[in-house]
Amino acid sequence: MILLEAFGAIFSILGAYLMATSTKINTKPLYYGFISFFISNTALLIFFTLKGKVPIILQMVLFFMTAIIGIYKHTSHKKRDTMLMSMVLLLLGCVLYFSIVPRMREIDFTVLWVDLLASSLAIFGSFLLSSHTPKIRGYAFICFFIADVVFVYIGLTNAFYFFMVQSLFYLYTSVKGYKNTL
Repeated sequence: MILLEAFGAIFSILGAYLMATSTKINTKPLYYGFISFFISNTALLIFFTLKGKVPIILQMVLFFMTAIIGIYKHTSHKKRDTMLMSMVLLLLGCVLYFSIVPRMREIDFTVLWVDLLASSLAIFGSFLLSSHTPKIRGYAFICFFIADVVFVYIGLTNAFYFFMVQSLFYLYTSVKGYKNTL
């Protein structure tokens, strides 16, 4: 289970770094960042489903949507990327069905307000991030910064240490990303 969290955190950090390095002129890092987030969301969706974190599960599902939108908006190979994403989503659906559904009764799906708050801000920010307008992407980084302060707390209190390190790194990339959109 810790490997899922670590794998998700590594690709998430890579995605955040790539997003933060994009500029008004060079948006190619956005494309690679969305791919990294797509990979990260696969691992983290399975991890947080097994941990029963409902708001974060919803966040990961919606992050898939924004990653798909971002990849689609920024790719020069729409047909190829659509096919690859479809294959990954089919595989993910099978993994979730066969590995998690049998264990559903064992998982505690309690919803905490702090999880809901952080996830809501992150979801809103991710939709803003797929914009072609730098000013709108700047608002996304503000949402991410606030959400990641809360995610550091969630990681610390739940012993999700890779998730906490990822969120600490996101504080840096949120500031860097915001500056690059000015």
